[in-house]
Amino acid sequence: MKGRFSRREFLHDAKTVGLCWGGMRIFAGWPTKAEGAQTPPVLPSSQPFIYGSAFYRPPNPPASMRREMLRDIAQKYRFNIIRIYPAWVYYNPAPGRFVFDDLEEVMKYCDEFGLRVLMGVVTEDAPYWLEEAHPETRYVDARGNPQRLIDSSNNVSGGWPGLCLDWDEVQSAVRNFITELTRLASSHPSMYAYDCWNEAHIEPAWPRSSWILPQERLYCYCEQTIAKFRRWLEQRYGSLDALNAAWVRRYSNWSQVDPPRNLGTYLDWVDWRNFIIERDTWEMKFRVEAIRAVNDHHLRESHCGYVPPLDAVSTSAFNGWRLAECLQTWGMSNFPRWANIPPYLGAGRLEATRSQAAEKPFWMTELQGGHGSSGLVQSPHMRPRDIRLWNWLAVAAGAKGILYWAYYAEATGREAMGFGLIDRDGSETERVQEAARDNRLIQEHWDILRDYRPKPRVAILTDQDNAILTYAMAGNEDASVQSFRGYYKALWKMDQWSDFIEPHDLDKRQYVVVIVPWHLIGKKETFERLRQCAESGTTLIVETSFGLFDERCFYNPVIPPYGLDEVFGYREKENYYMRPRAEADSGSLAPAEMINYEPDVHFSLPVQATVRANTYLTPIEVRSATPIATCMDLTVGARKQVGKGAVYYIGTNLGATIDSGDDAGIELLRAIIHPLAPPLVSSAKLRPRLVEGSNRSLLAVFNDTSQDLTENLVLPTRYHQATDIHSRKLLRLEKGALSLSVPYEDVVVVELE
Repeated sequence: MKGRFSRREFLHDAKTVGLCWGGMRIFAGWPTKAEGAQTPPVLPSSQPFIYGSAFYRPPNPPASMRREMLRDIAQKYRFNIIRIYPAWVYYNPAPGRFVFDDLEEVMKYCDEFGLRVLMGVVTEDAPYWLEEAHPETRYVDARGNPQRLIDSSNNVSGGWPGLCLDWDEVQSAVRNFITELTRLASSHPSMYAYDCWNEAHIEPAWPRSSWILPQERLYCYCEQTIAKFRRWLEQRYGSLDALNAAWVRRYSNWSQVDPPRNLGTYLDWVDWRNFIIERDTWEMKFRVEAIRAVNDHHLRESHCGYVPPLDAVSTSAFNGWRLAECLQTWGMSNFPRWANIPPYLGAGRLEATRSQAAEKPFWMTELQGGHGSSGLVQSPHMRPRDIRLWNWLAVAAGAKGILYWAYYAEATGREAMGFGLIDRDGSETERVQEAARDNRLIQEHWDILRDYRPKPRVAILTDQDNAILTYAMAGNEDASVQSFRGYYKALWKMDQWSDFIEPHDLDKRQYVVVIVPWHLIGKKETFERLRQCAESGTTLIVETSFGLFDERCFYNPVIPPYGLDEVFGYREKENYYMRPRAEADSGSLAPAEMINYEPDVHFSLPVQATVRANTYLTPIEVRSATPIATCMDLTVGARKQVGKGAVYYIGTNLGATIDSGDDAGIELLRAIIHPLAPPLVSSAKLRPRLVEGSNRSLLAVFNDTSQDLTENLVLPTRYHQATDIHSRKLLRLEKGALSLSVPYEDVVVVELE
């Protein structure tokens, strides 16, 4: 930043922000389509795959290196986009003063070299002058502690975690910043898209301290947010008497109503976190409208860091479906070596992101470029095979863009030395060579990839209220998250693509199989839709505590509720809560007491299998179903033909069992799903994914094991020629079978004709 004023410094009066909470959707059952949702952009046939890297986060790289680096990005590595991360605190040093000289410089070089720009809108790092003028706008945690603006490990300019946007003063200042940033960016031919919110979530929920307490992860409890929560409740319930009846309270006026701060109650937590989730959807709309007021002809994108339901939702407080409805492109972050993410979980997050984007394009907006760094601690290095595997996994899942974090490693702060595709001295690495090679190959096959989208026949149903209730019950969402991860792991091992759907999506498409993990709240409309799905020919897989509570979070007397006990042919009895088997001292426990310590569940149908109970073990009373599982002489599983479909009930948290490493559960699910939805290409240990085009196709074959593997893959009969796209070697097909060797933790991509 220069010490003098430039032509890019502006003085403006504060403007009144014209958005309010009056039009916010009121929660009723499950979220509905966001107001003002944007239609998908129409991409012309010449539109290439978006491929590039985050490049500039002030002050890195230094001015002396920027032009040459951007020339390399464009001309040497042939990337087509870079990302800029402009923090509000850095560019708005005083009221009405904006200093954009360095952004102007970087965009000028992008204009010169034909690079596109993804411009960030980073308001999570607020200017200190605004905090000084309005300290009341600080975020407040559940303990009542205001969060001062502090330094941040991922932004050395400070200003984290920003200020609460529920205050008019903050809204006005944010809108002014977005206006001036958008005005600058839109004047350049290199401008392509706005990253409207970096890893969208209520920012303080991801703390920068390792000593954080649970109550210090929950936001925001400032007086303005609480006042809006009260108005939200008044609209939702209509009267204080109705709220008292729902929450089991005796409030005498609305000013007494306070968000829950301690675990132990249920519906107030579900309401409170739903309100914050809707508030974050409102914030996305606010950002989008502030951009559109200046520039309505460039793409609007945003991305998430966590991906519920495969990650927790209660503290981060956002719904990916609702946020994606506000945008034209949706995305996600992926740091596989930093966060130790196995390919199946990364694939699940990609599929959940694709599902949230609906028919819109989705990107892997952040892919780890180099080793992770957090001060002294570093992750294992990103190897070329990691770059290759995650590129092609994103492509196979249907992504239309990949950007790395980052091109050049940070200079200072806890991220220093880390994440760069190139070395700190600017020299080339094997990582950037592989990234460039993958980019070339992806672009060469754009005719296949442009309109490609997986077409799953299996869906996983999610309703965020179940995760929120789990949080209220346990202080974490482990039982929910592990259930979803386990079921997806099974589908990955079965070579199945899957959609993640919300309850209202059940009417949109007839899936062959719908899996319903950890579904504690029995909402009448959801359960009616599930019944209709089964009667129409869908096979449902449900598990323990299916409808344990009603929509008020009161314990249901009959489980499953709404007559489904008669339709599905079973009724749940009391749960046994599972304690770790390792804690059981069989020498001092009566044999019957072992039922509390993860006993084995024995399945007789559809295949003989033994799995370990997890979270709950739930005996059932069989009414008209066929028993399929027992545990210590108790019936804990059943199957029932319902109309043209079927229902499988599993009396434990089978997803969490699989997530813990019990692969017998995978074979059980395979026996149910495979006859109904056989994959196009399958393998014993390799994980093939077919990307079909009209004239030619790609087969990406992943090896997620620690050993080199060779297997025979049987291809659809229409393919007669196979070529390894990396080596350009012609591969031998014998009677439609392809023998393929894939190195450990790597991928081989084959072009099929």
